[in-house]
This record gives sequence, structure tokens and C-alpha cells, in this order.
Amino acid sequence: MDATILMPLSLDEAVDALARDPRALPVAGGTDLMPRVNAELVRPSALVGLAKVADLRRWGYEDGFAMLGAGLTWARLADADLAALVPALAAAANEVGTAQVRAMGTLGGNILASGRPADSLPVLAALEATVSCRSPGGVREVAPHLLEPRSGPIAEQLLRPGELITGVRVPLLRGVQEFVKAPVGAGRHLTLALVAGPVVGDVRCAVGGAHPGPVRAFGAEQWLAGRMDARTGRLADARDAADFGRLVADEVRPEAEQRAARAHLRHVVAVCARRAVQRAFGG
Repeated sequence: MDATILMPLSLDEAVDALARDPRALPVAGGTDLMPRVNAELVRPSALVGLAKVADLRRWGYEDGFAMLGAGLTWARLADADLAALVPALAAAANEVGTAQVRAMGTLGGNILASGRPADSLPVLAALEATVSCRSPGGVREVAPHLLEPRSGPIAEQLLRPGELITGVRVPLLRGVQEFVKAPVGAGRHLTLALVAGPVVGDVRCAVGGAHPGPVRAFGAEQWLAGRMDARTGRLADARDAADFGRLVADEVRPEAEQRAARAHLRHVVAVCARRAVQRAFGG
């Protein structure tokens, strides 16, 4: 590897380094990027190491939102204090790889993961979180749930050249949050996040792994919201979980070259959605 290694001490230095060199790439935990660099699948002119940029590992509260630095590791996101704020993201963190990967891999790196769906994105889409992308010109806020999931990798839609993901702005929501992950073969997984607020009618669901980006099942969300009892917040019928699963699968329409593979993916999506509802509402 002939790339120059830069180690900025601040966000401004990191952003300036990326802006100066369009072929430079940021690296934090390196669990996704470094294997590709070592295999020469990507050839950056420089690696901008983020280990010394403390701002990326900070988190806090702001006007009803959790502000999560892009450098927070999966292991940190799973800790009790952050898990209490964003349970679905903590659940996703606990499902990621090995203990070593969880200790090194970061939220920002996962959002930009290449060649596989990011576990964090369905959660962020269901929560209607925004991702902060910083350049020398300022900060843009991008909402993953508003991007086009079928048009290509979310990283290419999310980030402009020279920008750095600095954090995520997540609404602090009451109610239940569920995350379900299921294997579908060849190292591939489907993921699903379900959020049901304390107010009857507030339901959100996003699926990852069926397309390059997370898919919100807006129609299925509205149907499930209509099945909630206004007095108890419970579902009207025990069969609603299975019906919701089928509706989500119909709306998401997973992609696969072979018909049998598409049918299998649809089945897994339906099962994940059913399980999430059963966990959220009981039954």
C-alpha cells in the first residue's frame, strides 16, 4: 500500500485533508475499508486517519435529539446509557460481527460500508434520523429515509466528494423499538427496524438488505397503525403480525436475479416483520 497516511487532530483538519485530495479516504476502525485497501480493490492516494479526532467519538442531547458522533464504535453504542436512548441501534450493534469488529467498527464507517447493506441504515430510516455531512463549506443534513433505496449504494447518494460524515441526529422517541436480522445465504443478511410510538398511529418500519438502501414500508406502516386499539395501544387481532409481514414483503419487493431467490427473500422479510411486531406488541 503506497497511500500517504495523514493523522489530523481536529475535524477541520480532517475535512481540509479530504477536500484537498479527491482520492483520499477517511478511515476510523478500518473493519470495512482496510481489507479492501489491502486487497487493492480500492487505491486511495491518502488515508485520513480519524483516531485522534475526539469530536467524532462524542455524543450528547440537543432539543429532543441524541447527537451521536460518527466515530462511536458499535460496542459503545451497545452500552446501557446509549441503549436506553436508541434501543434499536443498540440491538443492531449487538448483532454486528465479532467482538473485535464491534470494538473497532464505527457508526460512520457502517453507514458508508461497501459491498453489503449497513445494519445501521434501517434503524436510522425508521427513526427518521439525519446524517451530518461536513465539508469546508459547512454541514449538510441528509435523511436516509428520503433517499432512493433502489438507485444505487446509499453512500454514493449520501456523501458528496470531499465530505466527511461527522455524526447522526436521532430523535429521542418513546415507545418500542425493535431490530431483527436474519441470514439469507452467501453471507448476506436482511435487517428490519420497527418503531412504534406511544401515540396510537405512530408506526415506522424500514428494511435493509433487500435493495442497496433501506426501504420504508409506508403503506404497511399505515395499515398497522390503523389496527392499533385507540384505548390500549394493542393490536386488534393476533393475526395482524402475520398480515403486516406479508404487506411489508409486498411493498419492499426484494431484488434477486432468480425467481426462487426473490421468493425466499420475500419470505424472510415477512418473517422479520412478523417477529418485530410480535416483540413490540406481544403475542
